[in-house]
Amino acid sequence: MKLKSKLLITLSLITLFSTSLYAAQHKSFIPYVSEKDATGEVKKIYAEVKNAFGMIPAPIKQHSVNPELLKNHWDYFNATARNKNFDPQFLAIMRMSIATSGTFQHCDYCVDGNAMVLKSMFKMKPGEITAIQEKPESATLPPKEMKMLKFLLKSTSNPKSLTQASFDELRKSGWSDKDIFDGIKMATQMVAAIYMVNTLKIPSDFGTN
Repeated sequence: MKLKSKLLITLSLITLFSTSLYAAQHKSFIPYVSEKDATGEVKKIYAEVKNAFGMIPAPIKQHSVNPELLKNHWDYFNATARNKNFDPQFLAIMRMSIATSGTFQHCDYCVDGNAMVLKSMFKMKPGEITAIQEKPESATLPPKEMKMLKFLLKSTSNPKSLTQASFDELRKSGWSDKDIFDGIKMATQMVAAIYMVNTLKIPSDFGTN
């Protein structure tokens, strides 16, 4: 797997597989297959995940309750990582912005994880990161990416407000239909994950710093 693909998936994992610090103190309400007990397809996918990231995040393990969904979930990450039109920094900003949205339960770990990525990988200053958390539109992004950011934030906060004109504007900016769909999928998938992780109290294994 190429470096950029790994980075895209890693950024997804940092955000999609995050939860509140409270949840980190608890075990999932539904037990999942541990690495040492994994067999068959589950063991194979665990090996691929560990080879890619050096660890197997707990929420990936959670999907082992249904091995078919585990495979589907991992295939999803590999598929979205192949879209080279999404810049890793943009994805971190997008996901951090969704995590700070008042629409959902605030995801502290999601926010902190992406803030860490923006600071360490992209050398963003703490003040700039805080400003983005408070107002995503303050992010320094090319006009094309800013339009996509606003679109995706609306898709997760007020989707019924989106119109044909909303999609046409993205197309005119240079985004393909596949890009738009991939963006919607990544944004809404994160929302689903936040609810799943918080519902099951899946423990965070990324640390708290």
